[in-house]
Amino acid sequence: MRRAGAGKRFPPGIILAVFLGVGAVALVLTNSGRSPSIVGAGDDGAASAGRVATGPARAGENFIQRLTSMWDASARVQELERENRELQTWKELAGRLAERNARYEALLRMPENAFGEGADVESAIAAQLVLDSGGPFTRTLVANAGADHGVRVGYIVLNENGLVGRVVSVGRRSSRVLMLDDYTSRIPVMGEASRVRAVLAGQATHAPELITQPYQVQPPRLDYIVGAQNLREGERVITSGEGGLFPRGVLVGIARGSANGEWRVSLSAAQRPIDFVRIIPFVGVEAPEATEVAGQGPPLASTSSVSAIGREITPAAPTEPSPPPQPRPRRVVEAQTTAPAQTAPTPAETPAPTGPPQ
Repeated sequence: MRRAGAGKRFPPGIILAVFLGVGAVALVLTNSGRSPSIVGAGDDGAASAGRVATGPARAGENFIQRLTSMWDASARVQELERENRELQTWKELAGRLAERNARYEALLRMPENAFGEGADVESAIAAQLVLDSGGPFTRTLVANAGADHGVRVGYIVLNENGLVGRVVSVGRRSSRVLMLDDYTSRIPVMGEASRVRAVLAGQATHAPELITQPYQVQPPRLDYIVGAQNLREGERVITSGEGGLFPRGVLVGIARGSANGEWRVSLSAAQRPIDFVRIIPFVGVEAPEATEVAGQGPPLASTSSVSAIGREITPAAPTEPSPPPQPRPRRVVEAQTTAPAQTAPTPAETPAPTGPPQ
């Protein structure tokens, strides 16, 4: 039979530590009466023996601490990477918002003369446009503002660079804007310096496609030019206000001539992507006959306006209209017959009646 504990072995480090400890104690006891230097040497030896004995335990503790610190560092790196991704997302969002705010500020800082004469700037509506190739037109943009926002048919649309078009249909939350380069678009324009009148006619006949025909604004053509010889290359073209569809003085683009004598207009609104716009209400000037004032009508033609200078003109009282002429009755002439008229016999010529014989 094996004795209990016969198979156990002690680690060499523990045995060495025990021997060193016993030797240190013996050295201290034997040299207790000697000089302090010898005592100190014994203490150093005992300390060295203790460090050697506890070395494996300390190495294990250090290894565990290193593993723990490495685990914590890995978790910290993952957390930093997650925060970096979130910050990158916020950075992209901040960039988009900064660009949008810059565009809105550019729209809000537009000078008053950029809207033309008669535009209601106080009731302007800011909107964002998206490309749309549907509907009855080939060049339209859809705005994210409709009747609920106050948009009505006929309102003009422009960005910080110039005229974009006008509203042709309105929904509850969206509206359709007809572009100036659409084939059905016709607006009266004029040269800003030469005052040459013309009609700006769109030339785009195909709807844009994202792959084969991406959306590119085509320069419209100037038709029915009155005084084309006075039009200058590079002259600014503005709306003339004729017809009452657009206010007068809104920038449209730059006139460009060609070798064949044809004039086109490079639209100013196409200098940058057309995405943020302002929708402006516009009410044209009413004709004087539409809002007449009692007693303030125009003077009659018989009164000279030159002689009336310096004195008050009394308007003539309105005269009652004369009754319409009555038609004259037609005279009917009866035709005479050629047959002789029969006359009644006179009493003398009438024979006396004869009685019966007696």
